[in-house]
Amino acid sequence: MLAKFKEFFLEETYHNLSGIKSRACCVVIIIALVNFMLYVGKPSEWEKEYFGIPDVISSTSANSSYRLDVVANSNRVQDKEELARKIIHMCQDNSFHSTRFSVDLKGHPSKLNITVYLRKSDVEKGKAICQIRYEPLEFNPDYDIKNNVEKYHLYLDDNEIDFY
Repeated sequence: MLAKFKEFFLEETYHNLSGIKSRACCVVIIIALVNFMLYVGKPSEWEKEYFGIPDVISSTSANSSYRLDVVANSNRVQDKEELARKIIHMCQDNSFHSTRFSVDLKGHPSKLNITVYLRKSDVEKGKAICQIRYEPLEFNPDYDIKNNVEKYHLYLDDNEIDFY
């Protein structure tokens, strides 16, 4: 009889411990999932600091003509004309975070052709939001975007817009 009681007690204890272990395991998994979701959804320090500030992610040049890919670092753009002006001013001031133009040898660019994306992930998908051109009406090798502003015209998606 003692043997049957011992067997019953051990079996019951084993089942209770199994239930506790599985509940504890579920709690640990839930806590891990919540922490993971909070971490993934949290913007990095870089994202917080540079959100909404355009940045160059690719550049090529031929002579003094530059072709740039720029990300707006934003979820949406309300005013594309204002964004275009801001990007051109950043080119003139050489003030992009990740790219500096080498103006000491060849001077400032004479022409800009810029493709703008909202985020870096849109570049891979080829989802540009606009095309910007900044160029003089007549080519002159002595013109540049910084020192001859009055000779230049700004185009957004092939439509001329005011530049100020």
